[in-house]
Amino acid sequence: IALIMVKNYDKVKHMSIAEMADLCYVSQATLSRFCRFLGYENFRHFREDLNFEFTLLDDYSRQFHSLLKTDDVKAAAMYRERAVRNIDNALDEANLKEIRKVTEMIHDTERCAYFSHHFLWDLGHYFQSKMIMMGKYIELYQSYDNQLECAQSLDEKCLAVICTPGGSYFNHYNDLVKVITKSGASIVVITQNTNSIYINRADRIIRCGETNQDDTGKYAVLAVLDSMVLQYMKRYIG
Repeated sequence: IALIMVKNYDKVKHMSIAEMADLCYVSQATLSRFCRFLGYENFRHFREDLNFEFTLLDDYSRQFHSLLKTDDVKAAAMYRERAVRNIDNALDEANLKEIRKVTEMIHDTERCAYFSHHFLWDLGHYFQSKMIMMGKYIELYQSYDNQLECAQSLDEKCLAVICTPGGSYFNHYNDLVKVITKSGASIVVITQNTNSIYINRADRIIRCGETNQDDTGKYAVLAVLDSMVLQYMKRYIG
């Protein structure tokens, strides 16, 4: 279903559920289940989001895009400077102290679950693969329903790691985050945004850089997760 929709994206945004089901060679009920799998309440809400216009330029400032067109060397230098500054911030001494404490929490907990979305979920998958090689399984689920089911199963013996540099996870998955906070599980938030009310409920906060301008925050997240892997390896392996 997803592949057919991607290949026909300009068409499906204008289709009814019957037309879209025919295009994908599935029943309307199957298409409705697919929408719920993606986290939508129903097909109508799914189609509403299809009408939002997203372009690659949404991730980059107008200043950066203009500079890229006129002087890609200067644009690369600007991009590199922001990425490096983010990594430096994520790996400074104060943050490393928090990372060490979180590493201990991961080791000592019965269950550890990682919550995020979009590309940060991919980084979580990378983190999961590194940790399983050291005998520590990190639970990680992509769909909304599976993340919610995981959150509902947490208790005070568990640890939830929420990765959201800009804090958008709290907005998009507000009801899911409420389930996590009510579960009694310890909470670690990896973020740049400390203004959310949910930050106050976190047991530990790990900074992941200073800015996500021009999509450079992802490097700081990777630096944090890599540092957690290295700290775990240092303390508990060999």
